[in-house]
Amino acid sequence: MAFKKIGRVICAVALTGTVLAAPMLAACNTDHPEAKITVEFEGISYVLQYKMYRNMYPQTVQHFIELADNGFYNDTIIHNYQSSYWYGGGYGYSETDELSYLEAYAEGKEGLLDYLDAVSKEKEYSVLADPAAGKITPSVYLDYQNGEYVNPLNTLIGEFSTNQHKIENGALKGSYGALRMFYSAKNDAKDYVRLDKYGSADGVMGEYRYNSTTSLFSIQVGSSTSSDSSYCIFATLKNTDTLNSLRDALNSTVSTTDTSLYVDNYDHFLDANSNEATYRVPNKPIIVKSVEITKY
Repeated sequence: MAFKKIGRVICAVALTGTVLAAPMLAACNTDHPEAKITVEFEGISYVLQYKMYRNMYPQTVQHFIELADNGFYNDTIIHNYQSSYWYGGGYGYSETDELSYLEAYAEGKEGLLDYLDAVSKEKEYSVLADPAAGKITPSVYLDYQNGEYVNPLNTLIGEFSTNQHKIENGALKGSYGALRMFYSAKNDAKDYVRLDKYGSADGVMGEYRYNSTTSLFSIQVGSSTSSDSSYCIFATLKNTDTLNSLRDALNSTVSTTDTSLYVDNYDHFLDANSNEATYRVPNKPIIVKSVEITKY
């Protein structure tokens, strides 16, 4: 087949470890790009170094790199502090007189709800990832007609086994420090979309709920592999020492308040204020100061 088109310069090198051979991304970049995530807590910076796996999850890695290169993740927060995963990528950080994280937390659930609504990055993402903007590479489409993908969406294809992405050897598994892309539950969304999947036949179909990732990600702080088949793990921590230090600092001081709010308000298939999620919001801001790509 002739691989497509939008913003891609493709090398004639097949991916290793995948069932379906797939081309490398722009300019013959490496199989293993690297990223530096700087997390700040109580004035101390913790730098997490990540190795990404473009050879197995090319479109997820590209999506993450494009978001990072556009500065999307800078000055965001870990908005959902769970025992096994820390979730980020969806809400900004503010500590101004008009909009203060600490004051919002002190006000309880209503204060946190107002804060999260105010700093939500959903609209910013929808503008950045609008296919017309040309900043985020499309991979999910409404239809496939006459040999062409039609009406691109701003979400990401799901590169995991439940969504037809099979890795023959060496697939990443849930592990301490692993980085994965995340999407909110959409079990009521029965829509199907077309997937511009590297190495697949043209016009392959998939359930939208598995191809609805926008910018959310999680850092795993447990060792469970129970969700590996439904979320794309695309990067591993190069050294766990810094994460150990950060986890110890958080465990000794962080408490949480459960806060429910509507999410996916700019989703193509969902009405605004129709999809609700509950977060365990930490009492102190865990700030993602920056996400930098250090090796392409």
